Amino acid sequence: MKIKKVSIRELDYINAICLDPSVGKKEKAIMHNAMIERISWIKEMTPEGLEIFIATEEPQTKIINYKWAGKIKHSELSIHGLVPMGLLEALPIEKALEPIEGKRSLFINCMWVLPPFWLSGVGKSLLEFFLQRAKMIGGASLIAYEEVQWFGTSIKYMPISFFKKFGFKEVDRDGDCVLLHLNLGSNVQPHFIYPKTIYCEDVTNLIVDIFYNSQCPWSTYMINEIRGNQKKYPEVIFNYIETNDKKIIKQHGIARGISINGKPVIKRMATWEEVESAIKRRKRKI
Repeated sequence: MKIKKVSIRELDYINAICLDPSVGKKEKAIMHNAMIERISWIKEMTPEGLEIFIATEEPQTKIINYKWAGKIKHSELSIHGLVPMGLLEALPIEKALEPIEGKRSLFINCMWVLPPFWLSGVGKSLLEFFLQRAKMIGGASLIAYEEVQWFGTSIKYMPISFFKKFGFKEVDRDGDCVLLHLNLGSNVQPHFIYPKTIYCEDVTNLIVDIFYNSQCPWSTYMINEIRGNQKKYPEVIFNYIETNDKKIIKQHGIARGISINGKPVIKRMATWEEVESAIKRRKRKI
């Protein structure tokens, strides 16, 4: 296994990992344009300090069992003569599209290991490589999650327990979202920008604000699912708010998720089922 930094000329690695074979054809079609926007965002943010590291290995002739995709020849996963196994994306914390504030720390946007390589040391290798870079800045930070299953699957994305093994400590919390930090010499601790309830005069109707940005294509999948179902609630007003500008995140205290009548109710990417449940709860109160 080797860890390498992805260059601007190698961004097809990102597409292969973000939309790997475990992602269905329907989902890939939905997120096609989102990946184009994500690649554009990566190119824009690279001069600002964004770095993406991937774990790779040489292609092999063996057949592997790929969770949710079936049996695949290992070599079919090869890109530029190497098989990508997972990625870690990071940037200076000041530039992170998250409701956080901090200085002198590298922030992990996301870390994902492809299903065939789970429990094989890929995550450990990526994180150890990243921490060597973070030492030069003075700290490492990320948002992790506790007992959150993403999009109705068994996936535990960015679990707290994994990062605590490397010395990360909880420094702030907002519901399911937990801000972890590892001090590497800067002694500057980050904190959340907490979600803000924005006063809404209309108390007879429901106004649902959906927040999303270009950092993750699954953000687009979320809003596509909501748009496809919102006709069930013609009396509800749905607003879609892009948070590619940190000023918008600071204004609302949320980067991805939903607010109902100005009150944040889900502070991460969510399934339609979760959104609909929140709408029904609010309707009952009204």
